[in-house]
Amino acid sequence: MRAASWAVLAAATVCLVGAAAADAAARTLYVSPAGRDSGSCTGQQPCKTITRAVQLAAPRDTVTVDAGLYTEGVAIAKRVALVGIGFPVIDARGAPNGIRLEGPATTGSSVRGFVVEHATYEGILALHTERVTIVGNVVSNNDLGVFATPLTGECAQAGYMPGARSRAVAADLRAGGCGEGLHLLSTSHSQVVGNLVSANTGGIYLTDELGPAAHNVISNNRVLGNELDCGITLASHSRHALGSNGKPRPNAGGVYANLVTGNVANGNGVRKPGSGILLAAAYPGGGAYDNRILANKASGNGHAGVSLHSHWAGQDLNGNVIAGNVIGHNAINGGHNGRPGDVDAHVTHTTGILVWSAIRRLRGTRIYDNAISDDYWGIWTRNVPPIQPRSNAYRRVHRGIHQLRRSPNQAAARELESG
Repeated sequence: MRAASWAVLAAATVCLVGAAAADAAARTLYVSPAGRDSGSCTGQQPCKTITRAVQLAAPRDTVTVDAGLYTEGVAIAKRVALVGIGFPVIDARGAPNGIRLEGPATTGSSVRGFVVEHATYEGILALHTERVTIVGNVVSNNDLGVFATPLTGECAQAGYMPGARSRAVAADLRAGGCGEGLHLLSTSHSQVVGNLVSANTGGIYLTDELGPAAHNVISNNRVLGNELDCGITLASHSRHALGSNGKPRPNAGGVYANLVTGNVANGNGVRKPGSGILLAAAYPGGGAYDNRILANKASGNGHAGVSLHSHWAGQDLNGNVIAGNVIGHNAINGGHNGRPGDVDAHVTHTTGILVWSAIRRLRGTRIYDNAISDDYWGIWTRNVPPIQPRSNAYRRVHRGIHQLRRSPNQAAARELESG
C-alpha cells in the first residue's frame, strides 16, 4: 500500500470521533467570563469558572465554556463533556494541570475546543481512564516545572529520555519531562484527534505506569516545536507488562495496539534529543508492541523521524509497523554534543527511521511504503528483520538501508547494507 492510501485511512479515523462524543447529555451548564459562581450555571446565569460548573455537573452533563480567559486548573472526576466556544483560554499557571481527567468515573468524557497553557505539568492529562475524546485543542507552553529549582513532582521523576545514555548501561533514564503537553497515562480506547501541541517539553505521551495504554487513536494532530523531548512518544514505563515467561500481560501494563496516523511531528527534540515519533520501553518487563505508525509526516527532529529503542533483555517491542510515512531531514541533534545522529545507537549521521534493539532480535517489525528524503541514512536498524531494498522510497539519501544484525552469542556484528 502506498503513502496516499494511508492518507485515506487517516481521514477515515476522524469519523470515529463523532461516535465517541455524541452521547446525549442530561443537561448543559454554561460558563462565561462575565458570569458569577454564585449562579446556577444556566444560560441566563452562567458560572464564572469552569471548576464551579464541573462541580455542579452530574455525570454525562455538558459544560459549555464561552471565549475568554480562565485562570485555573480544571480537575474532573466524573463523566462530562467539556466544550469550548471560540477557543477559551485556560491559563493554568501555578496549577498542576490545565485539564485533568482522573479515574474510571471519567470514562467517556470529552474535551474539545480549548487553549490550554502554562501548567506546571501536563496541559491535558487523562489518568487511568477509558474512552475519552480529546479533539481540536491547542496545548502549548506547559511543563513549566521543568524550569523550577529544585525539580519536583513529575518533573523530578525518572523516565525515558533518548540521548541520556548511562555510562554503565544503556538505560536512557533522566529527570522527567513534567508529563509533556498531552498525556494518556494508563488510558485506553481513547482518541486524541486534531489538536495542536506545541512548545511544551514534549508533545503527546502514552505511558503505562498504572496499567496499559492500549487501543488508542492518535490522529491528525500537529505536534510542533516541543524542543526538550519527542513529538509523539509511546513509552512503556512498567516493569510488569510482561510475565516471568516473557509473555505479555495486557491487563497489567504495556503500550500496545495503538494507531498513530496522519500526524505532523516537526521540530521536536532539538534542544535535548527527541524523535518525531518514538516507541520505547524503559525497563526490563516493559512492552511497547503491536502499534501502527502510519501516514505521518516528520521532519527537523533531534532524533530520527520515527525511532524505536530497546535497551534490555526482557522487553517486548515486537510487532510494530512503520508504514506510509513521509520522513524528511531528521536526527539533527543526536546527543553527540549537538551533532547529528543517535548517541544510544552509536549513529553519527542524520537518519530518517531508526529501529534499534541492543540485545534481542525483534520479531514482526515491518517498515515499508515510507518516503524518506534529505538524510544520510534513510533507514538504520539493528536486530530487526530484513527490509527489502525497494520497499521504501528515497530521495537525496546517501544510503537507503543500513542493517546491523548481531547475535548475543557473537562478539562482533555482521553488517547487511543495501540501498
